[in-house]
Amino acid sequence: MVEYYFRRDLMHELLLVETDQRRNFIPFLTKNSWKVDEADESGLLDQCVPHPLSDAPLKENVLHRRGKYLEGVSGGPEEWNDLLACAERIEETPNGPRIKVHLAEYFQYLSSCGSLEDETYDAIRRPGRKTPIRDEALSSIAAASQNPLGAHGLGMQVALVYGDAAEYKILVQRRSNSVALYGGALAVVPVFGCQTLDITAQTHLSLFHNFLRETYEELYGGTEVERRGPQVDPTWFYSKPPVARLLDYHASGILSFRILGFGIDALNGEVNVAALALITDSAVAAREIREMRVNWEVQQISAWHLFGEELDVGLTRGDFSPGSAYAIARAREYLAGRR
Repeated sequence: MVEYYFRRDLMHELLLVETDQRRNFIPFLTKNSWKVDEADESGLLDQCVPHPLSDAPLKENVLHRRGKYLEGVSGGPEEWNDLLACAERIEETPNGPRIKVHLAEYFQYLSSCGSLEDETYDAIRRPGRKTPIRDEALSSIAAASQNPLGAHGLGMQVALVYGDAAEYKILVQRRSNSVALYGGALAVVPVFGCQTLDITAQTHLSLFHNFLRETYEELYGGTEVERRGPQVDPTWFYSKPPVARLLDYHASGILSFRILGFGIDALNGEVNVAALALITDSAVAAREIREMRVNWEVQQISAWHLFGEELDVGLTRGDFSPGSAYAIARAREYLAGRR
């Protein structure tokens, strides 16, 4: 993927991670104007309710190749195919970049982004093979910003950091091999696709709500809230002890949640928003970590030094999924001045 942009003299559109001794280009399309330190999500997301729906076609051959994974996300007799938030397009405005939101069914998203993903793997296996989907949809940031495949997923990669300026640590997960994308790779935690409050077109999209939902699922073993359940109030899980504590920490300033920017995964065209969840009370962080446990999406979770050599090596060696590499790089940039 990196070579593709090298041949087009577009390396400046890829994420470059640098340390004192190493540097590496990551297949993640982004630019300086998409760094949005402490952006308000209402200013970043352009959305209206009810949300427009994608008209992206289903591609049976792409879905068939993912049949084994689809069995893993089945909710019983019916396969899981609820609505996901997608990026309709990305626009530059006088007040900064904005991501226009629409919704697509999960199978539409798999068909759109999966076809690009399949083409990419095929081109890696057979060098020189033509890549018409990439040439249309992801040949540059300008092309990718129009999200021409119709159902480009909108996800988040959250760097969960704790400690103080003397020693910041970050939670790093090894992805399960059961997940659809980047199985076995290193990543931040939580990582997730975004959905509206009640998973219909009738409610708005909240990035902070999605962070709470996925933290509850991925780090506290909570019920999977991405499925529509019998609860009337979509914030029903806010009263669960782990989430209630996070909300209290956020209200008191112990936990801050900041959007730091976004970019586009060059493998499949997903738009990934990077955020920083920072817990500044080490005692609180220690108590919460003792309560955390992994779910099926995660093999293991470890605490790494945010500015440590181990993370330097992992980033520059390409061990992290591209969106997570971006989230870590932005968290480092944001917190470097406090050290």
